[in-house]
Amino acid sequence: MSIVFVSTMNLKLYNDYGKRFIKEFAEYASEKIKLFIIFEGEYPEELINLQNNIVVTPLRSDKHSHFVNYFGKLYEAQGIKLKFFQEDGQNKVTINPDYRFNAMRFSFKPFAIHQVLKFIPENIDYLIWTDADLRCLKEFNENSLIKFLPNDDHLMSYLGRKKPWYSECGFMGFNIKNPEFQNFINRVIDIYTTGEIFSLEQWHDSWIWDVVREEYEAKDIKFKNISGKGFDQEHPFVNCGLEEFFDHLKGPERKKGGKSFQSDYKK
Repeated sequence: MSIVFVSTMNLKLYNDYGKRFIKEFAEYASEKIKLFIIFEGEYPEELINLQNNIVVTPLRSDKHSHFVNYFGKLYEAQGIKLKFFQEDGQNKVTINPDYRFNAMRFSFKPFAIHQVLKFIPENIDYLIWTDADLRCLKEFNENSLIKFLPNDDHLMSYLGRKKPWYSECGFMGFNIKNPEFQNFINRVIDIYTTGEIFSLEQWHDSWIWDVVREEYEAKDIKFKNISGKGFDQEHPFVNCGLEEFFDHLKGPERKKGGKSFQSDYKK
């Protein structure tokens, strides 16, 4: 069994927490597990000569460039919600950011996954997506991760959450050998490049992954929900077993503190 991790970051995120993620991955990951960082923009020279199982490459996606060039100038696509109303006989407008509609900010994840498929080794069985705000807590290898990966007849493993929450996509495992895998990824990319994303109820990547997963489940393609006792929790990552090896600094407050809250852990 062979596994690669993939993540993405820009220079700001690298300085905020990405550098620590890469350092901890280098310390705790088995040398047999590769990490691909798809970097948004120019990256520091210090990332050029890392150890052999960490590869940094720039985001060079024609499809992502098409999406940004075509839709990126729209305020709405950047999560800016305008509300027009009348008050005291005057027309007024409020401008409020809403992350659920920031299609641009959350577009890098699917396009990074799509890009990395072009140059990962052919013998890879599983691809794990992880956000760059990951903390590695102890040594891990392929056997440590197998229970969090899709079974042979599954396309993907994911951290599902009880409705009305959408899934937590800070960790996703893909079965590259599944015959529907490439079609699944291409469908996600098409939602962005065609503009279909803007017809959906929400525009962030977690919502898009759920939409496509549910499409494929309707065609009897199998997926593996690994949330376990975290299914009804806001932060399932730290309640499904992954917390033995990792912590996910979900949201600005956890990033600021450098760890998840004690209240995140279900007793």
